Amino acid sequence: MSAPAIANPRRRALLATATAVLISALPAAGIAAGGLTLEQAMQAALTGNQALRAARSEIEAARARLGQAGLLPNPRLDVSAESDRLFGHEGEYAYGLGLSQDIPVAGRLDREKDVAGVDLALAEAGWREAERQLLARVAGAFYGLVVRERQLALRDRLIALAGSLVEAARARAGEVSALDANAAALERERLRLERTALMAARDVALAELAAAMGRSVRELPAVDTALPPVAAPPPLAALLESGLRRRPDLRSAALGADRARAERHLAGATAWEDWSLSLGVQQERLVVDGAPPQAAGRLLMLSLSIPLPLFNRNRGAIAAAVADEDGARARLAALRQAFENEVVGLYGQAEQLRTALAEYGASGLPLSRQNTELARLAYRRGEAAMTEVIQAERQERELHASHLELLEQYLQARAALDAATMSFPVGGPPAEPWATPDQGGR
Repeated sequence: MSAPAIANPRRRALLATATAVLISALPAAGIAAGGLTLEQAMQAALTGNQALRAARSEIEAARARLGQAGLLPNPRLDVSAESDRLFGHEGEYAYGLGLSQDIPVAGRLDREKDVAGVDLALAEAGWREAERQLLARVAGAFYGLVVRERQLALRDRLIALAGSLVEAARARAGEVSALDANAAALERERLRLERTALMAARDVALAELAAAMGRSVRELPAVDTALPPVAAPPPLAALLESGLRRRPDLRSAALGADRARAERHLAGATAWEDWSLSLGVQQERLVVDGAPPQAAGRLLMLSLSIPLPLFNRNRGAIAAAVADEDGARARLAALRQAFENEVVGLYGQAEQLRTALAEYGASGLPLSRQNTELARLAYRRGEAAMTEVIQAERQERELHASHLELLEQYLQARAALDAATMSFPVGGPPAEPWATPDQGGR
């Protein structure tokens, strides 16, 4: 697969110059000059999110289980006593003291350690997946704030323009009809209502960002809503390769096959149950009819118990583990295909949106601004009615609003692409290769 190429030199030049036009064309009033950046928000989320801490605790539990796995079972102290006091009371007795130990003979302990080791790797992969989803959540809320601030700034500028029209209508009460004056006032009120709705949407995005960071909204510092670079993503092939190496869910699927294979080996090892070895001493005294009293005797006891795998050889457990391994391989193949399709789709979407943003910024936005200025100039000269000015401003507002919606779609597409390929500036494992089930034998 290759990245969609932009072969037209004119389009490449357009994309190169449109970013500066885009930033200058968007309203900038009310946007913070500094504050919490996206990278800082992500880092704060990685350290402050409680759900991520819970996922981290699962790693500690899996590490503890790995330490427990592979330990020998505890020995047993065997004590026995026999006496004839309640019966003949002839002085017969037998006392024994021994120690028994179960001994694994088929590598069961090593196989248990293998399973626990894979469980630890699965817990780490689950933690990384929780990180990935958390960072995607932070990026989505952060980019939502970036766009909401620009939408609010646009409404503030348009409200100011509408207010100037209302004041002009009042100053020219004898020349401007009541219908035109009311239209200007209603337009301003509609803009104010839109601004109120945007304020509510910004509060929701702030709450989402604060929740992801593990803080309350009151504790959230000022957010730096400067527009990020509208730049081309890395080549598609590089993103696919990096994502395949770093995606935790793909690693979990591969580890699922590894665990099934380890379970199969463990089932084979437990087909031979542990042998039981006992060592002890026994003292006994016997009474023989017609013979003189016998002296007590001491015996050394040694016994070995060997279970024979005649009726239960764990064939069902082994077959179940083989089926689980085949299922894990199939899930991994499906996840890999879904990953590639997701990245290719997001890449194409981001590139198309970036191209549309550049074209809007280079032609549509300046033209709409110019059209509004011409309409206002014609109104001041008495060559146009106020409704024409309102219509021109409405066209500019709608075009700017569409442009900002396009900007939000682009930012969210880039955030989704970063999440899909683990390309966030913080978090995630290094891009190191890891063995897939296809690389391991049965």
